[in-house]
Amino acid sequence: MARTAEIETFPESDCAEGCLHPRAVYDLIGHSDAETRFLQAKASKRLHHAWLLTGPTGIGKATLAYRIIRYMLGGQSLLENSLNIPQSDPIAQRVEALGHGNFVLLRRPYDHKTKKIRNDIPIADVRKLAKFFENTASESDSWRVCLIDSADDLNRNSENGILKLLEEPPDKTLFLLLSSAPGRLLPTIRSRCMQLSLRPVPNEQISEWMQSRSNAPNDIIDAAVKLSRGAPGKALSLARNSDSVLRPLSRFLASLDRHSRDVDMSLAKSLSTANAANTRALFWEALQDILQAQAVFSATGEWHGAFKPLPVSKSPQAWQKAWETAKTNQQVEMAINLDKTAAMFDTLSMIRAA
Repeated sequence: MARTAEIETFPESDCAEGCLHPRAVYDLIGHSDAETRFLQAKASKRLHHAWLLTGPTGIGKATLAYRIIRYMLGGQSLLENSLNIPQSDPIAQRVEALGHGNFVLLRRPYDHKTKKIRNDIPIADVRKLAKFFENTASESDSWRVCLIDSADDLNRNSENGILKLLEEPPDKTLFLLLSSAPGRLLPTIRSRCMQLSLRPVPNEQISEWMQSRSNAPNDIIDAAVKLSRGAPGKALSLARNSDSVLRPLSRFLASLDRHSRDVDMSLAKSLSTANAANTRALFWEALQDILQAQAVFSATGEWHGAFKPLPVSKSPQAWQKAWETAKTNQQVEMAINLDKTAAMFDTLSMIRAA
């Protein structure tokens, strides 16, 4: 009997833990205006060669980018003037498999020596990209498309390398750059791109969308939507990581009326493991959003946050200070290689004592 060869897979830096990769997602909510703007530019016969898609993490930048990529490479939509190309389309299948010769993806690579994903996009990969454009197109009747996911991961050398490509773009080439923090990019890169800003999606739309994509209980879906900051992808990631983010957060908040050092330490340790980077980021932001909602509740009596108002009474100023400290601690932790368990434990203890 013939043996089936095992296919070795590696982590992908452009895919959130527990979620489908954006190239395998075919629907997009809340951004019809952005799609229309791109289609109008294409129809005008004066399509700009570089587009910068901006917005918070999980807002749908990559999902929109892959809809554009399928369209530009010849995918056939079921509707006129639409980017809604079905998964059954041959072009869509090739893009999803990263098997289209006119499509190139630039992202943080997996390092086979360290068995980790690199922290940035190296200049060596940008040079390979330049070689790609020097060669004749694999399919001459098609556009060539480069997706940079994300431009925030370019280091200064690789940014300069991309800038050179944007200054002298090859014919029939489209660059799509994704960024959650466009202000950090070189101004010369921003100036050479058409910017397409994706706005927060209303909670009602996200909730309806989530109901058909998650089998999580209604209370988890409700909390995920309220903590999503208008980003459908973030809501889905929160729901799918509820056991490591939402439920522990709920237990911590419910225990604020008593001394629970063990709760704080257990939570801090669980969020500090080597593979907890995504869930840790989700927890930091969810914690800050709850504290901010509690500050508003203390001042107005109106609750707009996830879960329920916290079981302790403090002044709006105390909750606001706790929010500011949590936000600062996260930023410091990201900038400096701090002990993650200690940083999270200190933050949780500070909130309990505030």
